[in-house]
Amino acid sequence: MENVKYQQMVYKNMDEKFKSWSELKYISEKEIYHFLHSLKGTAGSIGLEELSITASEKLEPLTEVSEKKWSKAEWTSYLSSLIEGISFYQTNMTVQTESKPLLASPENVLNQEFILVIDDDIVFINYLKNVLEKKGYSVVIAYNGKRGMELIYELKPAIVFLDIMLPDTNGFSILQNIKKIKKDRMFVTVMSANDCKENRVRAYDMGALDFMPKPIDEEILVSYVTNRLAYKKELEHSIIIDELTQVYNRKFLENQFEKLIQQFNRNQTPFSVAILDLDYFKKVNDTYGHLVGDEVLKGFAALVMNLKRDTDIFCRYGGEEFVMLMPQTSIQDSYVLIERLRKSMEKKYFTANGVKFNVTFSAGLVDVSATNLHPKKMLEEADQALYNAKQSGRNQTMIYDSVAEVVKKKVKIKIIIIDDVFIIRNLIVNYFNNWGPNENYDIDVLEFSDGVSFLKSNWYNSNSKYIILLDGMMPKMDGIEVLKTIRKKYSSNDVIVSMLTGRKGEEYVVDALENGADDYIVKPFNITDVSNRILRLINRLF
Repeated sequence: MENVKYQQMVYKNMDEKFKSWSELKYISEKEIYHFLHSLKGTAGSIGLEELSITASEKLEPLTEVSEKKWSKAEWTSYLSSLIEGISFYQTNMTVQTESKPLLASPENVLNQEFILVIDDDIVFINYLKNVLEKKGYSVVIAYNGKRGMELIYELKPAIVFLDIMLPDTNGFSILQNIKKIKKDRMFVTVMSANDCKENRVRAYDMGALDFMPKPIDEEILVSYVTNRLAYKKELEHSIIIDELTQVYNRKFLENQFEKLIQQFNRNQTPFSVAILDLDYFKKVNDTYGHLVGDEVLKGFAALVMNLKRDTDIFCRYGGEEFVMLMPQTSIQDSYVLIERLRKSMEKKYFTANGVKFNVTFSAGLVDVSATNLHPKKMLEEADQALYNAKQSGRNQTMIYDSVAEVVKKKVKIKIIIIDDVFIIRNLIVNYFNNWGPNENYDIDVLEFSDGVSFLKSNWYNSNSKYIILLDGMMPKMDGIEVLKTIRKKYSSNDVIVSMLTGRKGEEYVVDALENGADDYIVKPFNITDVSNRILRLINRLF
């Protein structure tokens, strides 16, 4: 049973927490409150209902902000039922091995929307991550509010699951910050064991879409995510589709234009742009009426949608003017495509009041280059070519400027393994060197036996993206110090760091996340699990 692993983690973390408290003369009441608050939500989510109920009962008389000091005798007496529960669990439960995950394909992973979990309970966020990733969703985690906001800016996740109680701030402060940025229809859901009316009202007032009380039911969680992502897709569709012609609208065009330019900046991927304008369309409206004119527009749009390639992006720009974005297409190939559309359109007949007539279009073409690298500039050039086509008699395609075809360059991704154990490095290097080719990226694998030699090497090139698998415990320089050095110069946009750790206890994982680690892999690991992780990290780089 999958939950057994997380139940073991809960009891293990409880045991370590109580041992660390035992070394202190006093602990504050708010520390006990925070511990019980997290336990209440996590335990109930992974099948430890009685433990959740006990934590809830113990939580009731405590105060969240109280600085009252509790001696060891006082807190051990108060939490004695929990302490006894740890001993019983460790004595009677058998360890069950975790099943191996299936390897996800790059094609499936690269199209996923991100789900961000901001919570300081390591067991809970691991549980949530595992539940959702088993269903094919891409999940990233943040242990504190600062890292959470960084990931919101970097990734623009589709859904944010946000805990109220965080180590460096509270969830309401995060909500306040989210309101200040462009959210791109990002759904924020507050998750908390403290689901009082006041917290619910405050969360909704500050812009949260939903409030989910802990403990979380797995089936409800998965259904919720499926529902919200489907709703997001429908909402986005209604916003970006032209109502009359049912093709993309100008808003969507602007968004896709920017993405194509970013790809060109990143790896010189070519694309072309065409403006298509119906000839003498005013005459159609004047002769047959606007309703017939609307039918002509719809008929033209349907013709183009039927003949264009799946990758081409066809948008209504305004009136009888349309724009086609053609990714990974040279000016010569785009000319062939637009001419095929033009010849099909001139053969198409419309009928009004028993009279058959046809409508043609003129087109202006341009492809991307270093001199026109802006949507406005490219549209101006395409419009100039369109003007030339109109002036030369209409019903033809004109190219603004004929240039040599730009060869597509794949994104270069370098996977770097930094580990002092040769067997681990060798296993990972051999595995990834055997990965098959991918149309989106090329992979190169590098290895280093320690952090010092890595940092001294000339490892970084701005033309590549990086995923670094970094061991936490190495000679010469600790992995956390290497991580800090990396983060001083490079952000997660270009360099993703996943920590490899065999250390026990959540303190190390928390330390790694707080210092900018994007992920962590616990040793010993299964290589297929690591491969699955890498695919999800590659998704972030795109």
